Amino acid sequence: MQYRNLSVAGCAALIFGLFACSGDDGVNGKDGADGASCKVSALKDGSGYKVLCGGDSVGVLLNGKNGATGKQGVAGATGAKGEAGKTGAKGDKGDRGEACSVAALPDNSGYDVYCGATKVGVLKNGTDGKDCATLPADDGVIINCSGTITTLMNGKDGTNCSGATVTKDGRSGIEMACGGTVIDTLWNGSNGSDGTSTGSSDCTSEDDGNGVVTVTCGTAGPMKMYKAMCGADSYDPEKKFCVLGKLYDKCDGKTYVINREFCNNGVVAELCAEFKKSKNSGYSFVTNRAVTEDEFCWVGIVTPKCGGKEFGVNEYCDKASDGKTDSIYTYCKDIADLNDAYTLIDRTDLLSSSSDDDDDVPAVVTQPSYFGELIGKPLVNYDAGDLTSFFEKLETLKNGGCGIANPVKCGTTVYNPEKQFCDIRDNHVYKYVKIDGRRWMAENLAFVYKLPKVITNVTPGATANDPDVIEKSLDQIGGKVKYESEAFENFEDKGTRYYTWNSAMGIGDLRTEMADAGSLEALNLEAKDNVYGACPDGWRLPTQSELNTLSILANAAEKGFEDLDDNADVTINFNVELLGYYDVSDQSVAEFKQTAYFWSDTPVAEDEKQAYGLIVTKPDESIVNTSNKVYAFTIRCVEDVF
Repeated sequence: MQYRNLSVAGCAALIFGLFACSGDDGVNGKDGADGASCKVSALKDGSGYKVLCGGDSVGVLLNGKNGATGKQGVAGATGAKGEAGKTGAKGDKGDRGEACSVAALPDNSGYDVYCGATKVGVLKNGTDGKDCATLPADDGVIINCSGTITTLMNGKDGTNCSGATVTKDGRSGIEMACGGTVIDTLWNGSNGSDGTSTGSSDCTSEDDGNGVVTVTCGTAGPMKMYKAMCGADSYDPEKKFCVLGKLYDKCDGKTYVINREFCNNGVVAELCAEFKKSKNSGYSFVTNRAVTEDEFCWVGIVTPKCGGKEFGVNEYCDKASDGKTDSIYTYCKDIADLNDAYTLIDRTDLLSSSSDDDDDVPAVVTQPSYFGELIGKPLVNYDAGDLTSFFEKLETLKNGGCGIANPVKCGTTVYNPEKQFCDIRDNHVYKYVKIDGRRWMAENLAFVYKLPKVITNVTPGATANDPDVIEKSLDQIGGKVKYESEAFENFEDKGTRYYTWNSAMGIGDLRTEMADAGSLEALNLEAKDNVYGACPDGWRLPTQSELNTLSILANAAEKGFEDLDDNADVTINFNVELLGYYDVSDQSVAEFKQTAYFWSDTPVAEDEKQAYGLIVTKPDESIVNTSNKVYAFTIRCVEDVF
């Protein structure tokens, strides 16, 4: 590396922008004081030289451009040592720098920044912002968003404004001033003149039927007016109604609850699931439809009414004691037994708790219905399999099957022996009550009593009028008796069955005669065929004395036959209905809804055509009196236990 020594003046000249030392011959300088020794050192990039004086860098000499060749200067004599120079003045602003540019990074995450050929920085693409937090500050709030802090200062109180009435140039108004400076004046307007209608400016309107009325006035453009809006759609409220942004046609001008009701030929009807039983496929859903006048929605299922009446979730419809009339019965008093069934269809919400009162039963709860409370949701059917199990479970609860560990059946019907008994002849279940220590039927007998067929054998050569040669026997095979096709002096009318005294007692039934003779038992008949008389096996007609006791109890009780025991904790209801009697000669019911008649087994000793019976006119008014045996009365049997 080559070094050259320069004077201080030369160094100063270089510092102030002398970049080349070629030119005319120089003039010798004056002697000065000895300055510090200076030298130059080539820059590493070869672009020039660094100037060092006394070890300090005092400037840089950049290589200049090629200039014209100058004459060779004459070397001057060594100057005297010069005095130290003063600090130079501040230089002027430099010239405009080189142009800058950017280049995308290889990973597209930002840009490199170049000024000239030199990279001076990197610009990175921004990323998603982060959550910001706020902190209280004096007279403001500090917001910190991922390290970037911004301070929001509270605003200052504004200047109070006021208004004052002013009048000027015949006009009046309100002059507004804020902080003592008048801002503006609001002038009162003047009344406009009445408009007049001309042929060219008359208005017309046109209703498109969808809730849009178009009004056109004169030559002005038409203007649309909307009667009502449902979401983004217009509609006529006289024809449609809106539910949750959806339009529905009114039902003969009436609205209804969507998905719980629907319009059935102009009538708002309840919507219900139709559930049918078929021989091959069991139970199945058919459709969702409205119920008719003789139906109702029971647990959300289309169900026939029972004698024109609806019934609750703990009730069912079955035949009354006559075997024909529909009557409503109760499943269970204990809600736990019903829960087992209703769990199958996930509808235990329909049940409410019952009290200890025998008359209390679980009732319908006015909570979300089968279709729920959300309007607009689609209909949802029960699962057919679960619903089939549900109905099968309810079948086992009928007739007192609730709460029984080992239920007994009358045919296919489960019943409770503590409150009911079974007539094995037709598998009819009857309720009973205990009165004075004895069980009485609490329902009228409904059995269609028929006489057994009889085979008559006459000794050859004898006449049929000779009783000693006539032999009668039951027409039966293997203990199974054959019966006449017609009922034996018992009649059905108005949903009730009536019996003559002979029919009630079995007078004319060969089995009665055989039992009295002691020969019936030897036939080994089936149990149901071994029963004679109208009452079921193990039951009989009450005696005159038993009816007298019953009448005395009822006449003395506060509620009569409706509660034969005045004990507040016990209810004995004989369930008397004033059904009159059947006049066989007229073939019609007499005194219907006026009187009730019940036969005893006691005939009148002095008149073979008469027998004793109970006559009831009111719940607490009754008497035991005689009646002709040819009239047909209702029957209440008493348990045959002595």
